[in-house]
Amino acid sequence: MLYVTDTHPFLWYMAEDRRLWKEAKEIFELAESGGAVVAVPTIVLAEAFYIAEKKDFSLQFRDILNKVDSSINFPSMSLDMETVKEMVLLNELPEIHDKIITATSRILDATLITKDKEIKASGYVPTV
Repeated sequence: MLYVTDTHPFLWYMAEDRRLWKEAKEIFELAESGGAVVAVPTIVLAEAFYIAEKKDFSLQFRDILNKVDSSINFPSMSLDMETVKEMVLLNELPEIHDKIITATSRILDATLITKDKEIKASGYVPTV
């Protein structure tokens, strides 16, 4: 199964934060064991960098980056022209980050791991 992750669930999983809900945790663990793939858009990594560097966060960004860089089950997905073209179609989403993440999920035909109410309400992609 293929998933795309939003920033907060990914960071919560990495930090073993209790805010990560059960279904999302199971998907990340399944990916760890090779039973699923969780794609990580580069905008998620950029947001993770900001949060790790500017906020009080329990992990170093290099640990997050090493996780993605060393695992075939957590591939990074670059912001490319196809993603930009898809992103401009997502009028219901006001935030550029959400547009990029959702566009990535649409291109991959993947379920998005998110708690974002606007993304879920938009119906653009299936969500967990």
